Amino acid sequence: MRDSKVLPDLRMLPASSLVTHEDSDPRRVDKLKERLRKEGRLKNPPIVAPIPGTDRFVVLDGANRTNALTKMGAPHIVAQVVSYGDPGVELDTWYHVVAGMDPLAFENALTEITELKLEACSLEEAREALSTYQAAAYIVNEGGVRQVCNSGSQIGHDIDMLNKVVGAYRGKADIYRASNDIWEIQKPYYPGIIALVIFPRLTPSDILTAAREGKKIPSGITRHIIPARALNINISLSVLEADWSLEHKREWLQEWLMERMAANAIRYYSESTFTFDE
Repeated sequence: MRDSKVLPDLRMLPASSLVTHEDSDPRRVDKLKERLRKEGRLKNPPIVAPIPGTDRFVVLDGANRTNALTKMGAPHIVAQVVSYGDPGVELDTWYHVVAGMDPLAFENALTEITELKLEACSLEEAREALSTYQAAAYIVNEGGVRQVCNSGSQIGHDIDMLNKVVGAYRGKADIYRASNDIWEIQKPYYPGIIALVIFPRLTPSDILTAAREGKKIPSGITRHIIPARALNINISLSVLEADWSLEHKREWLQEWLMERMAANAIRYYSESTFTFDE
């Protein structure tokens, strides 16, 4: 390795010790299971962080990957371990592009949500309501903007309402991730788009609390920025699924890492990149 950067902290961990803080997307999990089985390897490891006071880890990125591997029966998973206190580790938010669902079916599903209260407003008003906890989320579509009012009176994020809103289309629509709430920008890229669902910016405390309490945040909302992310490790599924002890697999992983270093096969790229094969 021709760089002074510290290597990513790759560990072989029991699948049972990994706690996802977000719900799985059934469609993505099924697709990932098929792709993983076809490719026969774990290409990019999940990113996890220790849950203070426990021997468990919360999955920051790669919940669908983790669930796919677990459903495939892998007792152990190679993960990259980071901490919210590490330099450069940041938590941001993804928004949902909802597409491929009948608009009327979407609206009907929303009306079936108990305690849901939608209020028409401007985009600026929706942004303000979200930032001051008056709204749990807001929905943008061809007809305008509606804020999803918080169902609770306490100051804080209404995670229960977020799950109910996402449940109205999860498994019924195609969900894509977006980083802005402008309908005119998003529409040309998604011909079947019916709505943008905009979520609040969560905090590391929200993530750790959800993991400790067993609560789930809707899939595809949290966006973790991880510097020095490990990619293309290409660990064979035969190793993860093997009937070896955890210690044996950890020794195997250490030998594998030493071999990669000896072969000068590890590269660090400091520039930002776009990837077109995810």
